[in-house]
Amino acid sequence: MYLNDLRTGWRLLAQQPAYTAVVVLGLAFGFAASFLLLGYVHYSFSYDSAVPDSRRVYVFKHKLNLLAQPQWTEQMPLPAREVLAASGIPMTLSSVMPRSALVRAPGRNRLQKIELTMVDASFPALFGLRAATGNLDAALRRPDGVALTAGLARQLFGTAPAMGQALEADGKLLHVTALLPDAPPNTTVPYTALIGTGSALWSREEHANSARRWNGLAGKVLVRPGPGVEPETLRQLVQRDADRFLLAMLGQDAVKRLGTVLELRLSPLADAYFDTEVAAFGGGQRAERGLVLALAAVAVLILLLAAVNYVNLATVRTLRRQREIGVRKSLGAGAPRLVSQFMAESVLVSLAATIAGLLLAWLLLPLFSELVERKLGDFFNGWSVLAALALGLLTGVLSGLYPALLALRVRPQQALAGRDGGEHAGAAWLRRGLTTFQFGAAMALTALALAIAWQAGYAARLQPGFDPQGLSLAALPRNAGAGAVQALHEAAARLPGVQGAATSNLAVGAPAIPMSAAFRSAGGREQRINLYESSPEFFDVYGLKPQAGVLLGTGRGAHGQTRDVVINEQAARALGYASAQAAVGQPLAMEGAPELRIAGIAPPLRHQSLRSAVQPAVYMVGTKNAQVLTLRSALDGDALRALLEPLWRRYFPDEVLELRSARSAYEANYVEDWRAAKLLTMSSVLASVIAAFGIYVLAAYSVQRRGREIALRKLHGAGRRAIAVLVGREFVLLSAAAAVLGLPLAGVLIQRYLAGYTVQAPMGAWAVLPLAAAAVLALLVALAASLRHTLSAMRIAPAAALRG
Repeated sequence: MYLNDLRTGWRLLAQQPAYTAVVVLGLAFGFAASFLLLGYVHYSFSYDSAVPDSRRVYVFKHKLNLLAQPQWTEQMPLPAREVLAASGIPMTLSSVMPRSALVRAPGRNRLQKIELTMVDASFPALFGLRAATGNLDAALRRPDGVALTAGLARQLFGTAPAMGQALEADGKLLHVTALLPDAPPNTTVPYTALIGTGSALWSREEHANSARRWNGLAGKVLVRPGPGVEPETLRQLVQRDADRFLLAMLGQDAVKRLGTVLELRLSPLADAYFDTEVAAFGGGQRAERGLVLALAAVAVLILLLAAVNYVNLATVRTLRRQREIGVRKSLGAGAPRLVSQFMAESVLVSLAATIAGLLLAWLLLPLFSELVERKLGDFFNGWSVLAALALGLLTGVLSGLYPALLALRVRPQQALAGRDGGEHAGAAWLRRGLTTFQFGAAMALTALALAIAWQAGYAARLQPGFDPQGLSLAALPRNAGAGAVQALHEAAARLPGVQGAATSNLAVGAPAIPMSAAFRSAGGREQRINLYESSPEFFDVYGLKPQAGVLLGTGRGAHGQTRDVVINEQAARALGYASAQAAVGQPLAMEGAPELRIAGIAPPLRHQSLRSAVQPAVYMVGTKNAQVLTLRSALDGDALRALLEPLWRRYFPDEVLELRSARSAYEANYVEDWRAAKLLTMSSVLASVIAAFGIYVLAAYSVQRRGREIALRKLHGAGRRAIAVLVGREFVLLSAAAAVLGLPLAGVLIQRYLAGYTVQAPMGAWAVLPLAAAAVLALLVALAASLRHTLSAMRIAPAAALRG
């Protein structure tokens, strides 16, 4: 490619500003969408990449099979760390234990709730972390030391220097001994403030108790095995200690019946972001690897569709330049020079589109980051810009190949005489096939986006067994005393505008691992069932009626040695009763508790998302484990908060009130679905626009190619309707072919997505409604894109067409 060819190409493009604007903008939108999606994909696959050799750093996770619904969690009992530390095996080991604290900066009265992360002194070596200022080792070894990230230091101290400052945290004084760079946003081990395991905030007694308890949770345990040490060796070491403890606690018979009570695994930290098994309990942000790879495929697909559009436009332009090409050949321009010229034009268009796409992506990045709820601001750097330009150059070279090949086929004599046949039939059908592919891809993306949005909306709106309207949830402090919780509960129930209040150990619908216990029915059937505790008013506040018997209410719950409990119909079946009614009034034995009595059958509450069936549940009165205060009120959230705030400060002066609607707890289960639907909607809209460009170009070429035929038909009496049918038939058939290509694939993908739900939105058999809607939308796009040239064909003057 010669520099002179680039100058010539630039002049030719400048002479046709409309054509140049269309092709550059079309490619630019494709590049912008691809850059943003690939930025998100790169961000996802770069999680924890700041940790040195992150594939050799392992995170422990465990599953307690003693539960009715065992789930994997990275929150580990502290003995796992103690066993490894005492083993003498070469390794770098650290526990990571987050804990909330209320802090007050000097000279300020306002308390702020922050997250302190308690780590071992080896944590900086494991994570390759160095202090920007101060002594990080001293901060983790001193009982009163703390290391703050730059962002938290600004939040607490503003522009004042943070080093050496004292912080009051939960009544203890901490001194800022080191300042750290902000943690990367794409990490599964986030931190803003680090303290050591010997911190004054963690008493020796508390540490000693946690170090012995295999039935408690402390935090994450991360390890980098030393040379020659296999991760499985470390897993087996911890597994043996856990098995010994649980055998002593539960007894031989129980362990034999349950098998492995506490199951352990090690996973590379580099893969932690895609470990969705742990997302339900303290896992933080996670993503489906398959979904991220699908978005990468969508990014490539959008760029491919945009490139196909450019090839179609360039092909039509090449066919219109046959006389120019014939003249160049007649003047001695050889094949290399022609190819160089067309490749130069293609590369110029592609690089201009790349630069415009980068600018557009940069402008849209804040909105896109908000959409995916990820901090992608660091995506634009020197390397990513160079990679984008290289991708643009490659796209330009590949896109210019077919127009250059078409130019080589031009025969000078026939071109100058105006008799060249243009494309051969195979090439014309190839371009039709590419346009069909564009349209089919747009249909598939549209159908998939509609189905996911439809299902997510249906799941979020479906009643979880009660009407959440008017219900608000306040998260109670973790270590709140029972007396303070009860006092707040009673005072809140008397607030004006509040119709009822109740406490419970979990919010209905919130993702969490519920408690469970082994229950035995009067018939001897034993079953491990989820156990929920609440105050007696729970069912009244939630507006629930019994399916049989009575529900717990004010004044019920204790009758001598018998305690009334409520179960759901699923629990009645699990316990072996022929019907829910048959279980009412029957005794129920629970391990380690006095005899219980089944007072009634509760309606089926959805404590999990629609991805899980309603599980057997037992409800009993209890406030010891209360974590949520539920209020029923017709007041809006702000008015209710204003009423509750003074009470909250009275009973929990050092805690921040967190109030949300009951509906929001349930809707949180479908955040990832909504995000996927939004991304796919954005992609499908762009794909449809690109496909519309393709239809537009094909319509222009079709009318140009068939101009004489249309003129002859008009001379033989064909009316405007007949001409419209003639031109439109090609695009109706193309739409049908695109539907055959794209909709079956979309149907398969939709079925795979819906298979994860136990209750599916009413979309018809094989999700026919989203498929039909996508087909109708695509047909409308095709008609709109071809309308201008259809009208042009209807207005063709036969004399002018035959003379041309």
